[in-house]
Amino acid sequence: MIPPWRRMGRRDRKTERQDERKEARGMIAGQLTEELRKEKIQERREGRRHNGYVLWGLIAVELFMSFSFLGYVHIEPISLTFVYIPVLVAGCILSPIESALVGMVFGLASMWKASAFYVGAGDAIFSPIMSGKPLESFLLSVVSRMLFGLVVGALYYVVQKSRHPLAGSLIVSTIGRSIHTCIVYAFMGGLFPEMGYGIANTLDDVGKWDFYLSVLLTDMIVLVCYLLYHSHYIGKLFRRIRMLDSLHAAFTHGRRGIPVMIVLVLLSSFSVAFYFTDRIDSAMGRYQLILPEEATYDILHLQIQFLLGMISLALLVVIVVIMYQKNFNYLYYEARLDGLTGLMGRGQFFQAGDSMLEDEGYPGGKKCGYFLILDVDKFKEINDRYGHPEGDRVLKSVADNLRREFSDKGILGRLGGDEFVALLNLPLSREEIEKSMGNLKRGVGDILPAAVHEVTLSIGVLPAKRGDSLSKLYRKADHLLYEAKKQGRDQSVFGERDGG
Repeated sequence: MIPPWRRMGRRDRKTERQDERKEARGMIAGQLTEELRKEKIQERREGRRHNGYVLWGLIAVELFMSFSFLGYVHIEPISLTFVYIPVLVAGCILSPIESALVGMVFGLASMWKASAFYVGAGDAIFSPIMSGKPLESFLLSVVSRMLFGLVVGALYYVVQKSRHPLAGSLIVSTIGRSIHTCIVYAFMGGLFPEMGYGIANTLDDVGKWDFYLSVLLTDMIVLVCYLLYHSHYIGKLFRRIRMLDSLHAAFTHGRRGIPVMIVLVLLSSFSVAFYFTDRIDSAMGRYQLILPEEATYDILHLQIQFLLGMISLALLVVIVVIMYQKNFNYLYYEARLDGLTGLMGRGQFFQAGDSMLEDEGYPGGKKCGYFLILDVDKFKEINDRYGHPEGDRVLKSVADNLRREFSDKGILGRLGGDEFVALLNLPLSREEIEKSMGNLKRGVGDILPAAVHEVTLSIGVLPAKRGDSLSKLYRKADHLLYEAKKQGRDQSVFGERDGG
């Protein structure tokens, strides 16, 4: 029979172990909450990158609207102007600087359209050629539209920081046309006082019966663009494009066809425009029409507008096709990733790595590329003590830290278990790679609370140059990793290139 004091001792030890486990779980849960908070902050800081696609798309839309029926709808008695809408959209979903750039395109297109003999006197002042005042016309056409973009972009920025960003954005969109009209009339009054226009003429525009229809349609278009841009689908699309672009030479599927497609689309646009021009000349020759010099200039002017409209449409098509191709490429790439960490698996890493090492642009010299192999020290102990779900979380966190430090420098992979690899093609010095590995180790050290278990890494590092065999690099780096383990873990061991 077991004496009562022994039973009490066993109970106390059991209770103590249970309390330790609860405390460890509590610390780990707190760590998880902190990690989620940091991830959300990082996601907000990054925002939506790759706005270049959206910016170029809006520039193309602006050009297309400027040189087509979509920008100016004239059906008696209705006269609606929509050509300023891309500037509003750029301010709403991008930034004041980018809306000013779209405004600059708006102004340049307006200046070109005014540079013809068939335009009225009120429009001719927008042209440096026709007005006789080149600087004043440039300020009126281009600078006023850039200022319009800056103003509405700044207003959107302010209201989107408020408690009701959508309602605020709709208010800015509603007054957008009036802001544009006010700025243009102010410039006209200051630069061309003889025309008799001033800020007060803004009220004339507001008084038009079709003004409110134009504003309603503008609000609807900007609202749709705002909701679409901030939708989950578009956010996911941009994340895929960003991740694909960060892979550099890791992924070549379908990429080589994009330049060919761009050239073909542009050539098609030029061929249509030149065919149209040639047919006009042929028709005039057929009917023996001889036009005055001014009329000949105006026809050439219109032909160039037609060409610019075709190029803008072609640019839109190219942007859409490139984004579609990159999304398709990412889905193809994602299907081959390691399911737990989102890094490349063994086969994909070696295939992409061999392709990188054959690239003419792979670095050499004092700053070179590197091959890294690393694993988590005492990972089995983490699995045995805290369970496999916690071990999986550690692996995911190691992958996240590895991605955060090295994803813009090369390609990353998980070969299996707790073994990770990286092939860096960004030229780095010894000091730079050591600093990056230090950042990696500090990030990994925070995965679990130090009082529970400090996560450490052993790393083997080998310089890599163009023409190296990835399999040989892997074998040599694996020996370096073994040396790091022998030295007591939490170590980094560097190797040397062959011949030095």
